Amino acid sequence: MNAVTKTQALEKMARDFAAVSGVYNGADVTSPYEQMKEWREKTPVLEGDILRIFRAPSQADWMGTGRKVYTVFRYKDVHQILRDDRNWLSKQNAEGFGSAVDNFLLTGMDGEEHHKWRAILQPPMMPNAIKKWKDNLICPIIEDEFIGAMRPKGKSDLLLDFVLAFPVRVVYKMFGLPDDMVAAMQSAGWALQIVGGPRFDPEEMKTSIPAAMEAGQRLYEYVLPAVQERRKSGVVRDDMIGFLMGLNVDGKSFTDEDITTFIRMTLLAAGETTSRSFGNMIVLLLERPDVWERLRQDRSLIPKAVVETMRLETVAGHLARLAARDMEIGGVTIKKDEAVTVCISSANRDPEVYANPDELILDRPMRPVMSFGFGPHICMGMHLAKLEMEIALNAMLDLPNFRLDPDYPKPVIRGIQLRGPDQLHVKWDVA
Repeated sequence: MNAVTKTQALEKMARDFAAVSGVYNGADVTSPYEQMKEWREKTPVLEGDILRIFRAPSQADWMGTGRKVYTVFRYKDVHQILRDDRNWLSKQNAEGFGSAVDNFLLTGMDGEEHHKWRAILQPPMMPNAIKKWKDNLICPIIEDEFIGAMRPKGKSDLLLDFVLAFPVRVVYKMFGLPDDMVAAMQSAGWALQIVGGPRFDPEEMKTSIPAAMEAGQRLYEYVLPAVQERRKSGVVRDDMIGFLMGLNVDGKSFTDEDITTFIRMTLLAAGETTSRSFGNMIVLLLERPDVWERLRQDRSLIPKAVVETMRLETVAGHLARLAARDMEIGGVTIKKDEAVTVCISSANRDPEVYANPDELILDRPMRPVMSFGFGPHICMGMHLAKLEMEIALNAMLDLPNFRLDPDYPKPVIRGIQLRGPDQLHVKWDVA
């Protein structure tokens, strides 16, 4: 694996990242918000799947079975569905990715099974647990490995030099995987291949799904020896592998295979969403120099900037749920086993909840933002992702006169799902 150089591994990961972007941007969407606004006002529960309308893979019907799907646009309806895991199920999520990860997928579990595994696996991801990683892991990786190398250059292809790589480095080290950036980038590419497995075109799925299955196996084969080596060494470390080795579930300890399966599942979302969210944040802030300067002068506003930019440009803008029984939402009856796609991107811009919803307002009164989902299935890694982005933004603010590079086209945030910029060239002053 190490015969590949760091540059080659990053470039390959960037191609895989772009390929996933293409899968979820089949209709070449730059700004879907006017159309969402129209639906939210006139047809808040739309018969049809917004993702398929925009030629992206459905999350409500991954495998194209013909399941009837509705799309829900208003904040209050999205909120109601996501918080009710008894009547609105998540099991359909396992149809797309489940087989690539041996059907161990928290986002595809329901009821007691989900509550059990979430309670077991969540403690290392809680805010107090995450804080310990700040000074001894996250800051050194961001500031020493990445920003320190970038600072003397005065310019950067920020996606390639920083945005794609730093969340992967943080998560892989936190898990206790080998401290090998090249291997981490290559294995992150396999995770991206899994995410890109579902397609809009059924013909494409004949090759993309087997490729995702193969990528899932390769990711497993990368993680397992690291777990086995740790077990063999007997070394006790305060990382995710160490935590999992100490677990006892129903009177049984986790095997190396159990640990590997869990880590593989987690790696599917360990870096990409953070990368896209951070890229979106930098674009939005650099397009507003007055906001950037305000943040530079007052770093206490950084957490608000993270939340507000994620509200304005939500990466995972759509989730799906399955009706456990006949349900009514927004005056529309959804029959048992029919599905809804909840449009978080629309809910996050609902004027009934957010005044002037299309504007970036740092002083906006705090409201629950559903960019990490909501309810029992809210993203387990949200606290880590937010902390990573806060530290990374603080580092960017320290670069003098940090700005978009005028020698390149302005970055454009694209996609109906997994939205993000296609390129992000920046520059800054060097003393």
